Amino acid sequence: MKKYGLLSFVCFILALGIFLAFSFLKNGEASRQEYRLAPITKGSLKSLVSSTGTLNPINTVKVGSQVSGIIKEIYVDFNSTVNKGQVVALIDPAFYEAQVEQSRAQLQIAKTQLQESTRNIASAEASVQNAEAQLASSIATLKEAELRYERLSNLLSRGMVARSDLDTAQARRDNAKAAVDMSQSQIKSAKANLNRVLAQEKGSEALIEQRKAALNLAEIQLRYCTIKSPISGVVIERHVDVGQTVAASLQSPTLFTIAEDLSSMQVMVNVSEADVGQIAAGQQVEFTVDAFPQQKFKAEVRQIRNSAASIQNVVTYKIIADVSNDTLILRPGMTANVNIVTAEAEDVLRAPNAAFRFKPPGETTASSSRRIPPIRERETYKYTVKKLSLDAEQTKAYEAIIKEADAKLKQAYAVPEEQRDVQSAWRNYFTEIVRNLSQILKPEQSGAFQEYLRELKSYGEKRRQSNLRRAQVYILDKTGQPAVIDVMAGISDDSQTQIVSNEIKEGDKVIVGLNATGASGKTKSNPFSGMTRAWR
Repeated sequence: MKKYGLLSFVCFILALGIFLAFSFLKNGEASRQEYRLAPITKGSLKSLVSSTGTLNPINTVKVGSQVSGIIKEIYVDFNSTVNKGQVVALIDPAFYEAQVEQSRAQLQIAKTQLQESTRNIASAEASVQNAEAQLASSIATLKEAELRYERLSNLLSRGMVARSDLDTAQARRDNAKAAVDMSQSQIKSAKANLNRVLAQEKGSEALIEQRKAALNLAEIQLRYCTIKSPISGVVIERHVDVGQTVAASLQSPTLFTIAEDLSSMQVMVNVSEADVGQIAAGQQVEFTVDAFPQQKFKAEVRQIRNSAASIQNVVTYKIIADVSNDTLILRPGMTANVNIVTAEAEDVLRAPNAAFRFKPPGETTASSSRRIPPIRERETYKYTVKKLSLDAEQTKAYEAIIKEADAKLKQAYAVPEEQRDVQSAWRNYFTEIVRNLSQILKPEQSGAFQEYLRELKSYGEKRRQSNLRRAQVYILDKTGQPAVIDVMAGISDDSQTQIVSNEIKEGDKVIVGLNATGASGKTKSNPFSGMTRAWR
């Protein structure tokens, strides 16, 4: 029994050991991490701003009515082609024709009144002249009466005439004075009457002008009964029917909507404020419409409007792009799914977007192993030595300058990421190298150095124009561990980004993710893969 018990105990220990070994191997295999790699490729890239917009004619005119009335005739319909000045509808003109006739009659009455005023003026002028003649006669008679009175008065003082003769002469003199006064009053009355009829003439002339204006207004309203197209184009909307009454009392009612030329249209796109800075006039636009989902249409940005609109707390700006629609298959109001090409590059190195987001587990950019090639292996170092023909002593001094600048740049990267100013650090890096390099050159090297500076400036301008920015990707070093490489990232699309680097070439592989492989050999899914788009 002891033998069997000991054997059972040994078997139990063996089984337990095998189980623990199997579990250990399984757990160790499951915890082993493998990196997903993707190759660097070469090709073309387009940086796009995507949005939706609406197709509209470039010029749309709403044809209305300036007079009220009943629609008597309609001469065009939906999709009718019209020319400028063509009659498209007619409002019943009977009422306005009657107003024209009434205005004409009133104008004729005013003209008749003017003629009567003219005759009255002639009569009044004759009355004035007659009164003036009467006055002249009365004055002459008065003078004669005064002379006779004075003469008889002298004779009476001598006793040569009777007193009655003097009294008769005095009475005649007084009558003559009264006649003069009466003639003067008649002149004033005649002139007043003349002024009155002259005023009537002015009133008749003003009345004629008023009646002419009323007639002109009535004729204009009559002409407005005939609705004409102000432009050549296509009728895209008709809002009235024959027999319908339109009222133009408060605002002009719209009868038709006419698009000037559907062979040239425009896409109106709302772009968020985060993307509008990338857009400029002249950029190419690609879009599709739901009616032709397999066909891509081309457009060109014409205008970026400064008027902002807030849509669900997102500030947007309207972009206008011109579209050629020679086939007339695009229709006003269609929804366009728009891609605005903000940048484009041909035959460039491309890396997956995931490569720029990857970081090894538990490591930060500052603490990860950085692959920095030796100074003498750097392309910029080799080019500078060759371009400036540096001798051995200068080469050694130039290497020391770069080494000192590298140390300062490393200190800049040692700062916590939220406090790090990488752009300023790199600007100081290059500025210090160029400044110290100029101090070790000989006079005969100044010409080559000036040309070297121009090349650096040109490179900087090209880099700014190409929107290059500093970034990092990871590769596997010789030991199979991630090593970081500083690169320049350019334009990007939904899946790939332009990459510029002297250390990476086409076909090299970069790390894009992490896989955990178990003992069964099945690869577990990356829990971060679904968040790729959200992190972009």
